[in-house]
Amino acid sequence: MKSKIWFLAGVMTLCLLTVIGRSEAKELIFNLGYGKIQVIDVATDELLPEITMQGWGREASFSADKKFMYVTASRHLIHKIDLQQMKVVKTIDMHSGGWQRFVFGMDLVEDGKTAYVHLFSHKTDKGEAVVAPPVVAQIDLESGKILRSIEVPIGVCYLAYAKNSQTIYAVGQDVYLIDVAGREMKISGTHPMFDKKMNILPLFSYTAENNGVALLPYWIGEAPGLLSIDTNTGKITETPIKNPMMVYGAMYSPDMKKAYANMDELYVIDLATQTITNTEVIPSGTTFSVMTSADGKKIYLQGGPTITIYDAETLKIVKELKLSTDGMSLRRITL
Repeated sequence: MKSKIWFLAGVMTLCLLTVIGRSEAKELIFNLGYGKIQVIDVATDELLPEITMQGWGREASFSADKKFMYVTASRHLIHKIDLQQMKVVKTIDMHSGGWQRFVFGMDLVEDGKTAYVHLFSHKTDKGEAVVAPPVVAQIDLESGKILRSIEVPIGVCYLAYAKNSQTIYAVGQDVYLIDVAGREMKISGTHPMFDKKMNILPLFSYTAENNGVALLPYWIGEAPGLLSIDTNTGKITETPIKNPMMVYGAMYSPDMKKAYANMDELYVIDLATQTITNTEVIPSGTTFSVMTSADGKKIYLQGGPTITIYDAETLKIVKELKLSTDGMSLRRITL
């Protein structure tokens, strides 16, 4: 009898701890700004204390244990941010050894010790400009040291790392598949875009928050489409959209049946019919980054110093947040 009582008490304690753990979970959205990162509590849509940093934020990637966020700033700094303390605890500068190295694209390796970055580098030697070929490199996140690298065609702006296949998808004029499983990095394949006359601006895609899929708007002439790179399966899909639209970014709904896209307007796209089913003009003007809440009920649009929050079902504005900094990227995590 006593053993049963102890068993039931243990089960009840476990359930209580689970409920407490869920109640303490906090969903946050980060606006990568100028000299600071502003933090939004998704539950209340209120601004939390901001994180100060040097430079203007661009890319960001979270460690697998959700303890740290790494943010590139001014294209050559990489800040390590402690997500419990909400402050920068380390900064590395990719400018070193006389080289000015600029980061365009970053994704973390699962161990949290290294990252893959796309680097464009130059220096001056005896009064002459020296421009190095662009590379995708694996770097040490403590020192910034380049551990290995591979030359890639010019124009890469976005990296998506597929952990299960040890492949990096480097998006530029084409999509380059880089095998990083062995000692030497090597290009294992290419998904052509340039020869198809596809124009793409891969600056506003967030794979981690999008079910592991990079979703990138493209155009062939004036005809729009969405290019998806599924880092879970390795599948690359081109989805032409039948209606005209001009957008910077795109994001799936949680069930991946719809996509939201944005620039001067917010679009809702039915992916089965490849048509736009709803659109709203954004009152604050041009927006860059689009992010949904984890449950898909809200849409956040970042345009300059304003974040406009929409109800995803009705496309009615829920709230406008006036920020103290400009910015171009939003990222989301649940702690």
